[in-house]
Amino acid sequence: MKKSLFLLLLVISSYSCNINDCQDYETGPPIMYVEIVDADSGENLFTNDTYQASDLEIINKNGVDVDFYFIDENDYNMIQFTPYSYSEKNIIYIKVGEDIDAKILFDVVDHSGECYSAYFIENKEVENYPYELVSNTGVLKIKI
Repeated sequence: MKKSLFLLLLVISSYSCNINDCQDYETGPPIMYVEIVDADSGENLFTNDTYQASDLEIINKNGVDVDFYFIDENDYNMIQFTPYSYSEKNIIYIKVGEDIDAKILFDVVDHSGECYSAYFIENKEVENYPYELVSNTGVLKIKI
């Protein structure tokens, strides 16, 4: 009986040594949202049919296509993409037809802690067009 009790205590104590005090947690990849609007009226240029989603091309600084998703729900049309690099000083070019070639600069910053991984997009700016960063949503509005 003592031997069984000793083995049980040994198993329980060795099991408790393997318990991780923190659960691994990851926020997933950072996502950027971009809306292209008329500089004067603020109207979305995809919603008013000035441009179509098929006119879009997004490439990185090396000229490689960046996967993106065009959100066209409830007349709210915007571009969503995940950065190709988790580093600072990223550059993305959003081309719309022959008219628009926006150069977007941003950093992907690691805010990970002991128990989690978290990456955020910071320091968003558009080099060659006026823009607005919507503070409560993080959407980058490029004004054409």
